[in-house]
Amino acid sequence: MQGCLRIKLFLLSIFTVAAILSGTGPRAWAGDGSRAIGSGLPGTTGLVMDGRGYAYTVDRRAGIILCVPPDDDPLVYARVDGPTTLAVDRLGTLFVGTVSGDIFAVTPDGAVSRVFRCGSQVSGLNLDRDGNLLVVTDKGAFLRLPRADLRFSD
Repeated sequence: MQGCLRIKLFLLSIFTVAAILSGTGPRAWAGDGSRAIGSGLPGTTGLVMDGRGYAYTVDRRAGIILCVPPDDDPLVYARVDGPTTLAVDRLGTLFVGTVSGDIFAVTPDGAVSRVFRCGSQVSGLNLDRDGNLLVVTDKGAFLRLPRADLRFSD
């Protein structure tokens, strides 16, 4: 029962942050001075946050990864052709799946490298508790990629 409540709260927080980022959500929440931090981004999809409070989303149409630092405006973090989904690990490395089936890593220093090729569109990314990258493709494949097997050069 407690697990269901956690899932509901997690989904509610994602929906709320996504609504605020898209400019369709409330301009303030609970009177705490929150504000819309982005709008006019019709191609955005996906949302993750790192341990420092930075939020990331992809703009499919523009082929960019946006970063929203705490208490600041969105900025272009990286460029990747056809981004579809993303995940961030404990080290701050951002993983980006693409329409072409490539997975890119954007390290905290801004280096972008292709780390894996799936062969079909990446529709979901996540990380397990051991840091392995979990990948779902539009062809129905579910992959577990050990971090040690990812190639961080390109």
